[in-house]
Amino acid sequence: MDKLQFVLGGATWINLINTKYISNKQVVDILLDPLITFQWLEENNLLRESDVLALENEELLDQLIEELHSLRHLCKMILSELKPQGKPSQDTVDQLKRFVQQIKVGLTIVSKHENLKLVSEGITARDHVIYNIVYSIIDTLDSISTDRIRECEHQDCILYFVDTSKSGKRRWCSMERCGNRQKAAEFYTRKKNKK
Repeated sequence: MDKLQFVLGGATWINLINTKYISNKQVVDILLDPLITFQWLEENNLLRESDVLALENEELLDQLIEELHSLRHLCKMILSELKPQGKPSQDTVDQLKRFVQQIKVGLTIVSKHENLKLVSEGITARDHVIYNIVYSIIDTLDSISTDRIRECEHQDCILYFVDTSKSGKRRWCSMERCGNRQKAAEFYTRKKNKK
């Protein structure tokens, strides 16, 4: 499993949507494998040291994965509503509010490079993960133009990404994964048509 794929989306909630992808013409769901899900959580910086220890409890990890499935579905709904409406529907916002109402958050102080910073974090591992994903949704919708949230243009890809390129013309989830494949396919098609 290529860990780069865990963060291709550019925002944590998009990366959650991308936990379902196509490989060898088969749909793969990262959330069906607890070990890979755990790796995904780590790569997306969603776990503190205490969370890593807490999630050694298989029951807690399974409960979190179940919630990630629900939240992924909600994130997908948000995406599907952005294109035609430019924003999530009120029903979807209400569902998101229900997630938020279940999160217990506290404040802590962290020191970074001799500076102190006040940060919010979830009380439990579950709270922390869900809080950070919901925060990613709100932050992205607040700071990024919705037309910059796109689906990869490769016909065999279902991944999404936030286009942060200067030109705003990014077409693929990544050049390595889909861009080069698409360009090679177009080259061979042109070459074949010239014969």
